Amino acid sequence: MPPCREEITRVVFEILRDEILTPGNEFTPHSNLVAAGLDSLAVTQLLLSVEERTGIWIDDSLLTPENLESAETLGALVFQQSSGN
Repeated sequence: MPPCREEITRVVFEILRDEILTPGNEFTPHSNLVAAGLDSLAVTQLLLSVEERTGIWIDDSLLTPENLESAETLGALVFQQSSGN
């Protein structure tokens, strides 16, 4: 059974906060990722970490600005992929 959307969002947020970005205390799952320093290299690292922690692979073609807006929107994308939608 795949993890729930909230769990996936938490994992994505933790990866961003602890491994990818160096955000301040104001960084939340709703924070804009580009404003927080997410760049193309960081996206690659993020995808590898998400796949490693969740077992869910995300196709690069799905990485639109809308899906990369925040940890929450990215978590929703990962959840959609986990449920086959």
